[in-house]
Amino acid sequence: MLRIVAIPLWFISVWFAYGLVAYFLGVSADGGAVIGALAAAFVALDPTGAFWGTRKRAPAKTTNAEPLGVTSPTR
Repeated sequence: MLRIVAIPLWFISVWFAYGLVAYFLGVSADGGAVIGALAAAFVALDPTGAFWGTRKRAPAKTTNAEPLGVTSPTR
């Protein structure tokens, strides 16, 4: 859910920041949407795990055979 909200926020904020910098530098602000889309795609895909971390699988639960009267050979 958080990732879905973050994608458009990154797009809009990078686009706005690019437009702001372009305004003060006096250059064209036409590339802001493209750079915003690239930033949003990077956040959405997160290839480095920097934003959302990496998911780890939970270890498989093993059943306890002792209540059935079965013990391990090492006991």
